Amino acid sequence: MTIWTPTLQDNTPRYLALADALARDLATGRLRPGDRLPTHRELADLLGVTIGTISRGYAEAERRGLTVGEIGRGTFVRKQAGDDPWPRSPERASTVDFTLSLPVALPMERDLLAATLRELADEPDVNELLLYRPESADARQRQRAAAWLQRLGLAATPENLLVTAGSQHALNVVLSAVLGSGQVLLTEALTYPSMKSQARQYGVKLRAVAVDEGGLVPESLAQACLQEPRPKALYLIPSMHNPTTVTLSPQRREAVAALVTQHDLLLIEDDIFSFMMPDPPEPLAVRIPERAIYLSSVAKCLAPGLRTGFMMVPPPLRTRLLAAIHNTVWMAAPLMVEVATRWLADGTADRIIAAKREETQARQRLAAQILAPWTFAADPNGTHLWLTLPEPWSSDEFTARARECGVMVVGGGAFAVNRRDTPHAVRVSLGLPDRATLKCGLATIAEILSGTAGPNY
Repeated sequence: MTIWTPTLQDNTPRYLALADALARDLATGRLRPGDRLPTHRELADLLGVTIGTISRGYAEAERRGLTVGEIGRGTFVRKQAGDDPWPRSPERASTVDFTLSLPVALPMERDLLAATLRELADEPDVNELLLYRPESADARQRQRAAAWLQRLGLAATPENLLVTAGSQHALNVVLSAVLGSGQVLLTEALTYPSMKSQARQYGVKLRAVAVDEGGLVPESLAQACLQEPRPKALYLIPSMHNPTTVTLSPQRREAVAALVTQHDLLLIEDDIFSFMMPDPPEPLAVRIPERAIYLSSVAKCLAPGLRTGFMMVPPPLRTRLLAAIHNTVWMAAPLMVEVATRWLADGTADRIIAAKREETQARQRLAAQILAPWTFAADPNGTHLWLTLPEPWSSDEFTARARECGVMVVGGGAFAVNRRDTPHAVRVSLGLPDRATLKCGLATIAEILSGTAGPNY
């Protein structure tokens, strides 16, 4: 049993403070997955509280997915395999990796990158790309990015736009600058796994909002806004949602924007997939720019290695968010930002996206053909699909079986805000393997579902 003495913050109910302390100590490494926690009585005596308080605290920690109770054995820090946003490396070279949500890589990108780097090398002021950028990026780079976002109808300007080292970094910046420990962040019941882990790191409490085949349910959002403690913000992936692939309709976008305004929420709109769509829908931030932080990135439409993201922010929050950028990585790498924003401005990005979209559509058609007997959701321009598992499969059992057969997928538990709501589904990302490997991996998934697959050693 782990000797653990939690530090409980004041001004918070003791049972919630206990769950918060467990989350903090897990994030900092003081507790590790698999650790056995003190018994209810031992911890009650140690902290000078009632056994009932400890029971409620442990129950809250289990609700957040931090612990698991085993009858006759005690309470343990839950092994985080299902919630780990970073997939493990394949165990065998022959393993087909469907875990990473990446755009397809194209041969043309090598030549385009080489040409851009040669162009930069010949410029007399290229050394300026090695200097600090106190405004997260220079004005010219921010102007290019603003013009790119204006295509969606956003009122983006160099003044209300910040550049980050990708959308992952942007989420870290927003959580650290705008939300504090113990505050409530609403999100879809199935959400981006990294949002879950970052919320734990900062002590932010996620509250799930129900989703259906149309995405986030406005009626559930309205109910979640009335629960105590009152939420401060809503995190939303409105287009080609990860993992469900759903794009919110204009009617639901209007309803969500109205509820955000009515309940004085801050909207964190994660719109990283929309530029893969030929005709992307209008962002919610167009309707409510004064209370929306809009996030975009080149990772899903160009190349993740460019590590360049864009954050359109309300003016009152700009100083705080810029400080948070400085406090994390100081700035996105100027060389990467220069490559990315040149491509946005000179038409290179449009060429790459068009080619990636064509290849992505071909991969989705291949997947639809191979997986036709089973139920799944997909967007023709999306890099993943959401496969509903037939009886008797659970997502954990299917993920383990797939790995035995040489295929890696992401189980539904990685996306579930509440563990009890884990769906019997897996996400299959189509962008990483080459076309031949993709076909073999999808065939293996079909064989597992039909009961004819054997281990692929």
